[in-house]
Amino acid sequence: MFILSLFQWLQSTDIMTFIRESGLTYPTIMSTHLACIAVFGGMIVITDLRLLGWAFQNRPIADIVNGLRWWKRLGFVIMVTMGFLLFGSKAAEYDPNPYFWTKMTFLALVGVHALIFRPSVYNHPEALDASPLIPTRAKVAGALSLILWTGVLCNGRLIGYYEPPSQKGRVVSTARN
Repeated sequence: MFILSLFQWLQSTDIMTFIRESGLTYPTIMSTHLACIAVFGGMIVITDLRLLGWAFQNRPIADIVNGLRWWKRLGFVIMVTMGFLLFGSKAAEYDPNPYFWTKMTFLALVGVHALIFRPSVYNHPEALDASPLIPTRAKVAGALSLILWTGVLCNGRLIGYYEPPSQKGRVVSTARN
């Protein structure tokens, strides 16, 4: 009940009300969020496919990881900011939505993934290039990243299709054929 109250408060703030009720602001934020998902997601896929050794094999892992790092960070910040604004403008609707909570769980797991693999894979990609074969930890990091981000994307998309059960119960038709 506390979370619902918090969500209702957030949704009722002036900025979130403005976003929700604006004919142009909400679609602009949504478009920006989706564009960032496409760009950021593409860079994640490129990085993960290189870590797995499935693509860009003629390029050092360090070139891919380091070359995309700042762009991924920028895309992530914009994507999360826009996502928060979208969420905040309709926060109370998200409380009963299982896809929202599943997406948040996947995002939390992405954070755990980063904590585990940042020191050994992402912060020192040159060490991966020094190895004759791509180390297993790098392949596991790439595979898990693909799985986790796919979970985020799929559940994010499903959020919009969730319809909460009716509060009044099922309506039974009394019409006779």
